[in-house]
Amino acid sequence: MFRVNSRLLLQCPCRTAVISGSPKYPDIHGTVSFFKACNGSLVVAEIFNLPSENGVFAMHIHNGNTCNGNADDPFFYAGSHLNLKNEKHPFHTGDLPALFSNGGYAWTAVYTDHFQPSEVCGFPVVIHANPDDYHTQPSGNSGEKIACGIIK
Repeated sequence: MFRVNSRLLLQCPCRTAVISGSPKYPDIHGTVSFFKACNGSLVVAEIFNLPSENGVFAMHIHNGNTCNGNADDPFFYAGSHLNLKNEKHPFHTGDLPALFSNGGYAWTAVYTDHFQPSEVCGFPVVIHANPDDYHTQPSGNSGEKIACGIIK
């Protein structure tokens, strides 16, 4: 059984990604923090100003090293899902549970044993416009990338 030590949440995160919205969604902002926990990571996300047309959003760690893109995809160079162990979706290293918006605000915390915080440093966290269906290969049909931040 896994239990979160209350002192863990009082510690500074090992890694943090500062999230910024795409040009289409410039008001999205927040943080995704990574804490070392047991044999994995506690991932804590706090995101503001998510679009109101959808209340559930996919969140993944991708395998690129930038949040840059092109005219068609503002975060194109974020790459695809981080998959350090060559698993099928939804068991990629970078697959995370959905964000549930409450009037544009989302907060979530999840424990994962898929990685240590040090293993994801330098990779982007991407928020998608749609929820992940946890079925479609290779990325869950989660739609447009609407926000991104590099894990530092």
